[in-house]
Amino acid sequence: MHKPRVAIERCTTYEQSPLHQSLNAVIASSDFPVVEGKRILLKPNILSDAPVNKAVTTHPEFLKAVIKILFAQGVKAIFVGDSPGLHGNHFTPKKSGIHAVCQETGAQWVNFAVDPVQKKIPFTYGRYLPLPSILDEVDLVFSLAKMKSHQLMYFTGAVKNMFGLVPGLHKSASHMRYPTVESFSRLIAGLYAAAPPDFSFIDGIVAMEGSGPANGDIRHAGLIMASSDAAALDMSMAAIMGYDIEKMPLLRELSRRKLTMASTLEEISFPLLDAHDLVIRDFKRIPQQQKIRMLRALIGPLFTRRFKFYMAKNKPKPLFDNEACISCGKCIAICPGNALQFDAEKHVQADYSACIRCYCCAEVCPADAIQIEHQGEH
Repeated sequence: MHKPRVAIERCTTYEQSPLHQSLNAVIASSDFPVVEGKRILLKPNILSDAPVNKAVTTHPEFLKAVIKILFAQGVKAIFVGDSPGLHGNHFTPKKSGIHAVCQETGAQWVNFAVDPVQKKIPFTYGRYLPLPSILDEVDLVFSLAKMKSHQLMYFTGAVKNMFGLVPGLHKSASHMRYPTVESFSRLIAGLYAAAPPDFSFIDGIVAMEGSGPANGDIRHAGLIMASSDAAALDMSMAAIMGYDIEKMPLLRELSRRKLTMASTLEEISFPLLDAHDLVIRDFKRIPQQQKIRMLRALIGPLFTRRFKFYMAKNKPKPLFDNEACISCGKCIAICPGNALQFDAEKHVQADYSACIRCYCCAEVCPADAIQIEHQGEH
C-alpha cells in the first residue's frame, strides 16, 4: 500500500523569501496536485479575527506566500474563506490581516454564512449540516491550518480546521448534539469525509500550546508541514507536540473509518524531516483522558445523549475571572447549553449542570478571562 507523504521543513520566520523557499520545498517533496487553470478555495484557520501576535489564526504572511506560489503555478482563481462562530454574513477578517492579504494578492474573500447548502454528513445517522456553496464552484480545496493545542480535541490541525466550513452558530449547535470528544470526533470525521481537502498545509512557525485554541501560549516551533493526506499530516503534528497518537480520539476515528492510509507514524513517508526526530518534549499539552474501559466501550453506544452529557460533565470546568472579564457577552452568545448568564453586576455566572464542557466560551473570549480547571499533564 502506498504510504502517505508528509513533508516537513524548518522555517523560523514569516519573511516572504525564506518562507517561499520552505513552502516550495514541502510542495516539491509531497504529492502536490496539478493546479494550473484550477479554481481553488483556501481555508485558513480563523477561529476569531484576532491580531496576528496572538497566534490564533493562520498567519497572514503564510497565506500570502501560498497564494503567490499558486498564482505563479497558473491557478485561474483563488478564494479564501472561513466562518467564525459568532460572526454573520458580513464578516471580514481585518484585525488578523487576512482580508488585507486577499486585497493585495487578488484572492477573493468569501463568507461561508452566505447561502450555504445542506449536505448529508456521513457517520451521523442521517444528519445534515449547512456547508458553503463555494465548495461546488471550485476544483480544489486546501486546508491552511495552524499548529495549536485544543482544549476539547487535544490538538487542532488540518482536519479539525475544516469544521470552519460550518457557518457561524451552527458549530455551537453541533457541540450540543455531539458533546463528548468521541462523538465530536465522529462528527469531524464525517465532515472530513463529506468535504475532504485536496491538500493541506500547517503553519507551525509560531504555534500555540497550553489552553488552545484561543488563549494558549505562543510557542516558536519553527516548522511548516504539508500533505495530501490531512489525517496523516495531523498525526505527524500531534506526535511532534508530544501526544500519544494512539490515545487521540479523532485520529482513531479517522483510521477506523479508513479516511487515511496511515494509523501509525511508521506508515507515513517523511521525504524531508522525520516527525520522530522533531518531538517537542516540553510542549504544554492538554491532559489526555484515561483509556475508556471495555465495559463502557461496549455499552456506551446503547445509551442516549443523556449518557454523553454525563460523560462530558466529568471533564474539567471552564472558570470565569471576573477581574479580567470585559462583559462582552460573547461566551454567553455562543454557549450551546445556555449555561451562562450575566448577574446584576455583569459578571458571568455558570450553571455547570447545563455546561457540556465544549469550551466554546474559552475559544471566543477576547480577554483571556476563561481558564480550564486542573491544567497540567498526565
